[in-house]
This record gives sequence, C-alpha cells and structure tokens, in this order.
Amino acid sequence: MAAERGRPLGEKGVTEPGQGEEAARREAGKRRADAFRAEYGERGDPFGWFEACYRAADGDAAFVPWGHAVARRELLDWLERLPAARRKGRALDIACGLGDNAAALARAGFAVTAFDVAPTAVRWARERFADLSIEWRCANLLEPPPEWEGAFDLVNETYTLQAMRPPHRQQAISLLPRFLAPGGTLLVIARARHEDEPENPPPWPLLRRELAPLREEGLEEIRFEDFMSPREGGEIRHFRVEYRRP
Repeated sequence: MAAERGRPLGEKGVTEPGQGEEAARREAGKRRADAFRAEYGERGDPFGWFEACYRAADGDAAFVPWGHAVARRELLDWLERLPAARRKGRALDIACGLGDNAAALARAGFAVTAFDVAPTAVRWARERFADLSIEWRCANLLEPPPEWEGAFDLVNETYTLQAMRPPHRQQAISLLPRFLAPGGTLLVIARARHEDEPENPPPWPLLRRELAPLREEGLEEIRFEDFMSPREGGEIRHFRVEYRRP
C-alpha cells in the first residue's frame, strides 16, 4: 500500500524529507519540543506541550519532530496484509497528529474517527484531508468521550504510548480495551526495547511487560512482532501487536 500525502495547510504546507533546509528545521523543532516539554511539565500539564509544538510550527511540518506528513510504514505494512473482508467498520485513530495514519485507515475502507489533544493538530489534519470522510475530534485519551466506549471495530494506537511517561502511560494502556466493540481489533505499534536495553528518551520505548494489562483486561493477543524498522542512519526496534476482544 503506497503512502499518500495529504493536502497542505496554508502557504507553508508540509515538507518532504530532504528538501532544502528541512533537516535543520527538524532539529530546531526537536530542541523547541524539548523546551516545551520541560516548561509544561513544570506547570503540571503533561500534554500541553503538544499544542505548543503545533502552534509554534506555524504550518511547517518540519518543525514538528514527529510530523513527517506520511503514514507510518509499520501501519501501512499491517494494512497491506489485512484481508479485504476485515477492512470495514468503525476505526479510531489515537493521537492523529497531522492525520496521515487516519487517512490511510480511511483509504483502506474504514469509517474513521481521529482525535488529538492538540486543537491545532486537528485543524491541520482536517484541512490536509478535506477530501476524506473522517470525523476529526479534539479529545484527551485519558478523558475520552463516553460514547466511544465499545464503539469501534479497530483501534489504532501508533506512537502515542511511547510519548507518555508513568503514570499516564499505564493509565492510557488500561483505557485502550474500552474502545473496542465485541470482536474488535486493537493494534499497538511502538518503539520498543528489551529489559537489558537502555531507555533513551524521548520518545521512551516500551517494554513488552508494559502491555500485559491488555491481556488482563480480557483481550486476546493474536500476533506479536518484535522487529527492526529502518530509519535514517540505522534501524530502530519496534513492537507491533494485534489484540482482539472476544
């Protein structure tokens, strides 16, 4: 499944890797994100720095460290092998950011609801993918709308947990099963590490044992993958785990 890009936002739009000074802007965005994370952490607001990053980017995705303006290849690979009969129903895309993963789900055949805690990200995504019938919402994963409980056939959690620290990560993991309808699928994709590997923040890679509460909540682990995913300058360990609610 080929990655498809969305429509740009405003004059600056989105940038593609390797264009002009994109690499320098991305490094500047990382430094700014670190500063925002520290600032909002001191305020006792663990998630406010996301909105600060999107607003400061001013329409240029290169200034959003995770804003590559293309769906994650780890999700696209999973969708590629998903049988056509399962590419239907309602899907929830968690922490949608610029919206590329949500768009990939919609193009695969799902009726998608996508949300993010950052209002600027939601507006950005809505404008980029105005041609797709996606429900865009501003919401906090830790305080989800009650109508989402048991409402989705697929829940996509890609790269959100790795951006969270305890105790919020554990709280988020415990909430994920609640979104699933009977027979629904939860997909978790994250940077990962083994017990003997260092935690190099940020993002903070997951340990497999951190996902154990999902099985304790009654989900069946259908497939667990521990693999190296190519990146510029090397490879990064990932987990891709598929769960099912009986």
